[in-house]
Amino acid sequence: MLLAVVLGWGLYGRSRRMTTVDREGIVVRGLHPPRRLAWDGIHDIRCVAVPPRRRWGPGTITYAYRTDGRRVPLLCVDDEELPALEPELASLRALLLRQRSAGWAPDPRAEPRIARQNAREEAWDRWFDGWRSYVLIFGVAAAVIAGIVLTGWLGGPA
Repeated sequence: MLLAVVLGWGLYGRSRRMTTVDREGIVVRGLHPPRRLAWDGIHDIRCVAVPPRRRWGPGTITYAYRTDGRRVPLLCVDDEELPALEPELASLRALLLRQRSAGWAPDPRAEPRIARQNAREEAWDRWFDGWRSYVLIFGVAAAVIAGIVLTGWLGGPA
């Protein structure tokens, strides 16, 4: 029953996934409530390649970096959904430059924050590459032990 609910919720969220663009900014819809990013609140729009070892979906993901340096994934703007991702990215960036207000200035703290976030992600990838087999073995062992304990296979009182 729980599996059916989780699968249904996932399919529902997948059907709602989209990124739309209008005069006010970019709207990202998914499982969560829609996120609106105003044009003046976007520092940059960039594509990031997903390392092959972590890839189970698209190979390139597009993010909108907010002025505080945090990134928001632009759902369905990737190389799996859009075969011609580069022209789409170029048009999004051109639209970003056109729609910003005349007095917009980049926050000088945004690029260092973006660089720190990228460094943290790369460090996590390196750590996980080194410990992946141990984490996998531990996860499987924990699942087996939980199954034994929960189903009473230990030969307890009948």
